[in-house]
Amino acid sequence: MTSSPFLGADPTTVPLSAKLVSCPLRSVFFRATFEHYFAAFCNMANESEVGAKSARDSRPCISVVIPAFNNATFIEQALQSVFDQNVGNTEIIVVDDGSTDNTAEVLARFSDRIQVIRQSNSGSAVARNVGLRETTGDYVAFLDADDWFLPGKFVHQSEILDANPDLGAVHSGWNITDENGAVTKVIEPWIDAPELDLNTWLVHKPAKLGSMLFRRDWLERVGGFDPELLQSQDVDLLLRLSLAGCTFQWQKASTLCYRRHSFSTIRRNGLDQVKYATIVLDKFYRNPLVPTAIQRNKRSVRYYSSMWLAWHLFHIENTEAAAQQLQRTRSYSRNDGRRIAHDCLYHFASWTEAAGSDPEEVRKMIGAFGTLGDESQSDSNELTASLHWWISVWRHYLSEKSPNAKSQLHNSPPLDLGPLLVQVGFYLRTSTVPTPVQTVDRFWKDAMSTGRPQSTEQHRAAELYMTLCGRAVYSGDWRIASRALLRTIQFGWHPKAWPGIVRTIKSLLVELQNSK
Repeated sequence: MTSSPFLGADPTTVPLSAKLVSCPLRSVFFRATFEHYFAAFCNMANESEVGAKSARDSRPCISVVIPAFNNATFIEQALQSVFDQNVGNTEIIVVDDGSTDNTAEVLARFSDRIQVIRQSNSGSAVARNVGLRETTGDYVAFLDADDWFLPGKFVHQSEILDANPDLGAVHSGWNITDENGAVTKVIEPWIDAPELDLNTWLVHKPAKLGSMLFRRDWLERVGGFDPELLQSQDVDLLLRLSLAGCTFQWQKASTLCYRRHSFSTIRRNGLDQVKYATIVLDKFYRNPLVPTAIQRNKRSVRYYSSMWLAWHLFHIENTEAAAQQLQRTRSYSRNDGRRIAHDCLYHFASWTEAAGSDPEEVRKMIGAFGTLGDESQSDSNELTASLHWWISVWRHYLSEKSPNAKSQLHNSPPLDLGPLLVQVGFYLRTSTVPTPVQTVDRFWKDAMSTGRPQSTEQHRAAELYMTLCGRAVYSGDWRIASRALLRTIQFGWHPKAWPGIVRTIKSLLVELQNSK
């Protein structure tokens, strides 16, 4: 038996050509023939593999849909931000939604790099759906023609989706800019909404399509955007995706610059925003897939959604419409008018600051807030004074970074100790979240320095800490509750403090009873 030079070797590591050569085929003709056909077979296999790989590489991985209507001024920057992503397998589909300016001429300069679809003006929802139908990528990004992507968006967000096959979309933060592109505010929505679930989309609504990257199959599964909605179609889409089981994850960084300018649709058509946001909620609550627990909170959701719409109208300087929307907001709450007025004031100030504006601007709405009380003239005057005092003084104490709290307290209209405790106690009791103990510490120390509470009245601070303790217990914040209780004991050991503590406890019990 003739021994083989490959005897004992792993047969899977032996080249087939070598095995053929070693076969006992003595004829040179046969050996040459076998080698010829084997080489041809290998070349065909390699060409087939290269062809398949080339086909896979040529199929777009990320599709970008850009609806455009009279955006000639900004759309070049939007396109360039996609080009600068430097990610292969990217397609760009621009849907010109009936532009009458020179948008078409700008787009023509990039005809070799983008696909343009022109249609009569039908709204952004229809335009996005038209573009979505043309996409071929695994992932889809939406970009408004007056915004632009930040570098690295596609790389980082596609990596997150690649690593999590069950994930339906990635969301991120965004930068707000002025008309010239200067950043005025960095939005980090995961701070207030750490979980991107159905309740978050419904209550917080941190929707910003340009900050997201979607799996295309999920968008197709829910039918894309609702063409009836000229605005708020992004919130509607995210609610339907969440109801269908789509999951979302934060990328805790900004990936978009959102440009605010006087020609934007959301600023020009504020009343339409109210109309379509209301339609979105109407459709949502009619959906039989909405869980029972979510349905139970419908009144609260409508209350805060209506309040946000009132703020939005105020923010775009339509104060008359904002005041009318506040009256609708009141109809969704069972609380008394004084509490509703302060709740609106607190949220208006918070949203205004988050938008990069001065909360002091909210003062011009205090007259409208005062009408929510629907009380006698004397009570109305007291409510108005309380609202002004909150803006002037208390909001500075709620902001740990504000250096003006003490000076504002010293310069505010003087209040006797009794009314001062009642007013601050009301703020503590009705705040959206329990106030930190150190905020009350700081306030009481500054109040003592004004001379309003005399040194012999220091035990009265126990009333504020007892109020805070009760508010924290109601919210289940046991850390604040325990610290506030310790302060209550510290200031309330003297018998003079006991009547005030008893009054506070009775007031808290009444508040709890009324909230049921």
